[in-house]
Amino acid sequence: MKAAPHASPAGTLEFGASGSRSRQVKAGRAVRLAPGVYVVGATLPPETVARKHLNAIVAHLWPGAVISDRSAFTGGQPEEGWLFIRHPDPQRRADLVLPGVTVTVQDGPGPLPGDMPMPEGLHLSGVARGLVENVTGRGRPPVGRPSRAAGTQAVEDHIDALARTGGSGKIKNVLAEVDLLKGSLDAGAVEIVRSRLAELLGTFAPTAPASARLQARLEGEPFDAHRVGMFERLAEGLTAMPPLPAPALGGSSRWEWLAFFEAYFSNFIEGTEFGVEEARSIAIDGDIPAARPQDAHDVAATFRILSDPALAGHKPVSGSDMLDLLREHHRVLMAARPDKRPGEFKEKQNYAGGYQFVEPALLVGTLRRGFDAFASVTDPLQRAAAMMFLITECHPFDDGNGRVARIIANAELTATGQVRLIIPTVYRNNYLAGLSSVSNEAGRGEAFLSVLRFAQRWVAAVDWRSFDRAHADITESFGYNDPALAESSGLRLRLPGS
Repeated sequence: MKAAPHASPAGTLEFGASGSRSRQVKAGRAVRLAPGVYVVGATLPPETVARKHLNAIVAHLWPGAVISDRSAFTGGQPEEGWLFIRHPDPQRRADLVLPGVTVTVQDGPGPLPGDMPMPEGLHLSGVARGLVENVTGRGRPPVGRPSRAAGTQAVEDHIDALARTGGSGKIKNVLAEVDLLKGSLDAGAVEIVRSRLAELLGTFAPTAPASARLQARLEGEPFDAHRVGMFERLAEGLTAMPPLPAPALGGSSRWEWLAFFEAYFSNFIEGTEFGVEEARSIAIDGDIPAARPQDAHDVAATFRILSDPALAGHKPVSGSDMLDLLREHHRVLMAARPDKRPGEFKEKQNYAGGYQFVEPALLVGTLRRGFDAFASVTDPLQRAAAMMFLITECHPFDDGNGRVARIIANAELTATGQVRLIIPTVYRNNYLAGLSSVSNEAGRGEAFLSVLRFAQRWVAAVDWRSFDRAHADITESFGYNDPALAESSGLRLRLPGS
C-alpha cells in the first residue's frame, strides 16, 4: 500500500467501522488491526504497526489503564506476544487480539503511589507495585497463555537486582512504597514482598526465598546469575563432546624444558616480553635486569610455580579450595608488584576492550557456583577449558588473571597425566577468539575446545628434552611469530615436522 507524501510509515490510527474504511482496506490503503481499529496509510508490516500504536489503542479502549503484572517487569513492552493491564472499571473485558500482540485486562486499581506515567495517559506499575503483582497467586495456571504473575522467584530475583544496584537505600525506599500499597493490592502478596525486603535489612523471615540469587545475597555471597547460567550451558556443551585423551608419555626427561617455555609464553602473551634467551637467564640463572625487575620477577615467579610438580599439579577439589589456590598463586606471581595487591581479589570493576567482567561484589559467589556448575565435566582437557574460562570470565584480580587461569587449568591436566597446554605467541589471537566465542555464547564451547586441542597437539609434538631442541621446534612451527604479522603473511601455528 502507498502512503501519502510525508506520512508516517506507521500510518494514522482511526477507530470505528464504516463503509469507507472497509473500501480502504480492500484497496490496500488501510489495515484492520482489530474490530473497529484501523490504520490508514501504513507502509510497515501489520505487527510493527500494531506495536507502534499499542499505547494509543489501549488508552482508547481502557482510558487511564495501568500496564501491570509481568508486563511491568518488561518496562511495559509485550512479552511473548502478551501485554497485561489493569483497570478499575473496564468497559471491555475480552482480550484484544492485534497482529503480534494480545492485550488482556483485569480489574484492579488505577494509578497508585510510585506508578510511572506513560504516553497516552497510561501508567506503568511502579517498582513496589510490580513486585507485589508478580507474586505467585493462588489457583491453577492458565492454559494457552502465560500467567499474569511472573512468579515469586522472579520477584525475588528482581529484589536481588535492586539490592545489587541500589544497596540498602534503594531497599528502604521500595519498602516504604510497599507500605503505601496496603489495602489496594492483595494483602498476602504485599506481606511476602515486604518480608523479603525487610530481610535484606536484617529482619528475620520465617520462610526461605525461592530465588537462589536472593538466598545467596542473604547468606553474604551474591552471584552473577547470567554468568552462572553461561557456565551451566558450557558444561552441557563440553560434556556432549567426545573426549580425546592425550597422555604425557616419555618420562620426566621428555618434558624437561616444558615448564620454562610455558612460563615464557604465558607472560609474553600478557605483555611481559623478553627475548627467549634473556628469559632463560632470568628464570634459570636468576639474572634480574636492572631496567625491568618487576617484569623479570613475573617470569621467574611463574617458572617457580610451574617447575614445582606439587604446585603445577595441584587441582582444586572444591570452590573454597579454588579460592585459596587462586589467591596463593596470585600472591606469588605479583609479589614484586604491590600496586596490584598480590593475593587480594579485586575491589574495582575491570574490563577488557569494553567487555565487563563479574562485578567485585558478586565475585566470590560466582566463582563458587561456577566451580559447582562444572562438576559434571570430568574429561581432563574439557575440565581445563572449563576452569580456564571460569577464571578468565570472572577476572578476579587487578592483574595477572590470564596467567593464574592457565596455571589452574593446566593443573587439571597434570593431575591426570595428560599433556599440558601452552599458548605460543603466534596462537594468541586464536586463543582469545576461542574465549570470546564462549563469552558471546556462540555455540556451546566447540570453538574454544578445538583451539585448546590443537594447542595440546602442538605441545605433544615439540621436543622438550633440551632448550635447543624445543627452541628449534618452536621456531620451525612459527610459535614465536607476532600473531598480527603472521596472519598478514598467511602463517599459522603448525606441528613441528609437518
